[in-house]
Amino acid sequence: MMKNKTRLTAMALATVLVSACSGVMDSKQPAKQYYLLTPDTTSTGTTNPTAGPALSMTVSVVPGLDTDRVLALSPDARLSPYANARWPDHLPEVITSVLKRSLAASGRFSSVEDSSRLRDDGWLLRLEVQQFYGIQNGAGDTSSVRVEMAGTIQCNGKLAPVTLSDSNSVSQERLAAVVAAHQQGLNDVTQQLLELMKGSCS
Repeated sequence: MMKNKTRLTAMALATVLVSACSGVMDSKQPAKQYYLLTPDTTSTGTTNPTAGPALSMTVSVVPGLDTDRVLALSPDARLSPYANARWPDHLPEVITSVLKRSLAASGRFSSVEDSSRLRDDGWLLRLEVQQFYGIQNGAGDTSSVRVEMAGTIQCNGKLAPVTLSDSNSVSQERLAAVVAAHQQGLNDVTQQLLELMKGSCS
């Protein structure tokens, strides 16, 4: 009788443990969705890169944006992530990579590297990402995406301020549309940056 009771208790405990493990392994959470931002190549090959300066660049972000989550800002100033939507890396690394390739593709620089050190006869670009998120209304719908960066460009013995800003509307309440607005905003500020450097460093 005692042996049967012990056996039943052991079987019940094993059933509980198996159920708990299967609950962890068989999660009902939707899979994470990773979204890729790509370089802007609309200015590719406009000049001879061998004649251009070497560009060093460094990108930082304001507190709250150093994450791999795709973010939205609500009317009450609350930053919140879109469910399961992620960039492939944290935002500083993502923006650095995309901008570096965009500027290299412009054909205006002999080289572009991720560095905070000014090379001889080179230029140094310092940027801080201050806005990079969707703008939501009280109902939680995304109306637009804002991209804003600020910093300095050190070139030809001068130090000039850099201010870049763009806003793009979101056509549909879908993550793909929100990400597309981020991409357009990044493309637009990249073109602004190229034009600003052309004027400030001539």
